[in-house]
Amino acid sequence: MSNLEYYLLWLAGGLVLVAAVSAIITQRLRRSLMRRLKAVELLDALSRYSEWIAAQRRNLLFQGDVQEDASAVAEMRAIVQQWFPDLAAAAAQFFAVHARLVGFLSSQQALRLQDPEAWLESDHDVRFLEQWRELDAALERMAQELRALWDIAPAGPEPRRTSAA
Repeated sequence: MSNLEYYLLWLAGGLVLVAAVSAIITQRLRRSLMRRLKAVELLDALSRYSEWIAAQRRNLLFQGDVQEDASAVAEMRAIVQQWFPDLAAAAAQFFAVHARLVGFLSSQQALRLQDPEAWLESDHDVRFLEQWRELDAALERMAQELRALWDIAPAGPEPRRTSAA
């Protein structure tokens, strides 16, 4: 093997190594960008869900878990499972509070239709506001953890505070 062949072999090996490292760096940057975009999508879904919950207090009748919140909750669940397994604890807390709130709203709707007088005496608004505050805390925890993970400024899409006042 001549010196020229030897150097060409090393050059080819070096180019292959540079190409492999470049591909790995590009893949990691692309994945990081996708996770950041998914983080913004998750914050948007949290915001839509917050608005849906606020609307439930204003609505005369509970429409069930089939309107806007269903798509926002399904979107949040899919994004967290696929892109943010490190948010599993905060998401589990949020989904548990969501399930309790939807159950409460459904039972209140049934009570209201069956016995309006008992519904008025059930102190429904105070109980709703307690669950709303719990949901707000779960939403805020999830949003803060997400922002901390990805250093996303609160100026972007953010869940609207669902204060009970």
